[in-house]
Amino acid sequence: TEVALRAAFMAVMGGKQVAVLCPTTLLAEQHAQTFRDRFANWPVRIAELSRFRSSKEMNASIEGIKNGTIDIVVGTHKLLSDKVQFKDLGLVVIDEEHESTYKQEERPGYNARLVAQVRANAHGAPVVLGSATPDLETYYWAQKGRYTELIMNERAHKGAHLPAVSIVDMREELQKGNKSVFSDTLRDAIEETVKSGEQAIILLNRRGFSTFVMCRDCGESIQCPNCAVALVYHAKQAQLVCHYCGHTEPVPKVCPKCGSKRIRFFGTGTEKAEESLRTLCEGIRPLRMDQDTTARKFSHEKIMRAFRSGEYNVLLGTQMVAKGHDVPNVTLVGILSADSTLNLPDFRSGERCFALLTQAAGRAGRGDKPGRVIFQAYDAENPILRMAAEQDYVSFARDELKQRQDLQYPPFVTMLKMTVHHESETKALELAQRFVNALEAFQLESKVPYQILGPFPALVPVVNRVWRVNVLIKSQHMKPIKDWIRASGFLENGNLYFDVDPISVI
Repeated sequence: TEVALRAAFMAVMGGKQVAVLCPTTLLAEQHAQTFRDRFANWPVRIAELSRFRSSKEMNASIEGIKNGTIDIVVGTHKLLSDKVQFKDLGLVVIDEEHESTYKQEERPGYNARLVAQVRANAHGAPVVLGSATPDLETYYWAQKGRYTELIMNERAHKGAHLPAVSIVDMREELQKGNKSVFSDTLRDAIEETVKSGEQAIILLNRRGFSTFVMCRDCGESIQCPNCAVALVYHAKQAQLVCHYCGHTEPVPKVCPKCGSKRIRFFGTGTEKAEESLRTLCEGIRPLRMDQDTTARKFSHEKIMRAFRSGEYNVLLGTQMVAKGHDVPNVTLVGILSADSTLNLPDFRSGERCFALLTQAAGRAGRGDKPGRVIFQAYDAENPILRMAAEQDYVSFARDELKQRQDLQYPPFVTMLKMTVHHESETKALELAQRFVNALEAFQLESKVPYQILGPFPALVPVVNRVWRVNVLIKSQHMKPIKDWIRASGFLENGNLYFDVDPISVI
């Protein structure tokens, strides 16, 4: 943030405009206020473009950007709209550039990070990609010289240090008879923090939509034998399914690793965690931040304002509490189910988990007081957790990129996802198979090397009574495949949706 502020100052003093792209409305609101505070004594005009702005406010800002009366614009992907035309763009900052929310799931499926770079190039403006945990593909290309890598080993606040991180094995908590979502270690740390007049952030690392199977004794999750992902439980078929290769198997009655019968399906909600939190100690004043509590306009701001003021001393929430917050009085961060997202059936699950844990840990100890972070996990020996605890991004990136190269995933190949949407399950599968058959025939004819995975049902196979079936294509030479798709007639089929470089393959 400090780099962005100083770079923006130099650009504006040079008569240029600045665009600051944020992955979420919450971060856009926070950054807009940060820029207003920094430039309060300067004649710098700042606008914000996000979903919480009224049409009148948006139109006024867009007109100001076009005629040059706006110097700095902070916003989400809305600032990339064709309606937003800069008079003299001189700098683009992409904050938290690793965030998957930059990739739009709906048509036309563009990546805002890439579009921002294209817009910057058109103006001859430099781009700053900022992150404590860069996207692995960004990091890879930085190593190859496509981007310039600038490393900061110190925090902006003098005297602030990285927090001390510890990992609590929740299997031991269960063996002690503690069935609470809070370990004894985290409970004691929260009580100590509250008594000291300091604040804590508690992150519930939710699993997304999938249900995975894990052994409570050894922490083993049931993995696909062909892919480096966890199998997903499908209740309708009462089977475990791989969403990459289609492998299926029954739910085991005993753990294949240790033989334990304590096989369980996992999941916890924020409301349940909040109830438990209120009973932990005297003087605790918890505040919840999740989709339910932030649905209204400016609700993010109100929650954070109340937390910063000290009205509440513990902030509990989902991933939105993990990044962007700079509250000097926060000295403790606790992460519940730190390892749960490692088991999502996606090759990026390890990267996302590492980034989330590292970003969340970074909320502690940002002021003069030392910070402490506690990861709660069942798979406490997992190397990704260990590297996140050590804040060792370089080692993580090296290991993860090696695995992706071995298994042929981006950045070593390009991926394309085709999804069939149909009200009939049978017709959806038939259409997907017809596409695969035609693609295989083209492969025999063209000799273009690529891998076809599927058809297989989407992670959430039915949405609004419409069935979804996926086909994945992996290749180092995607252009001939794209040309074939354009010429094949499949592109005009309204039931088929093509997503190049999908952020989610499930």
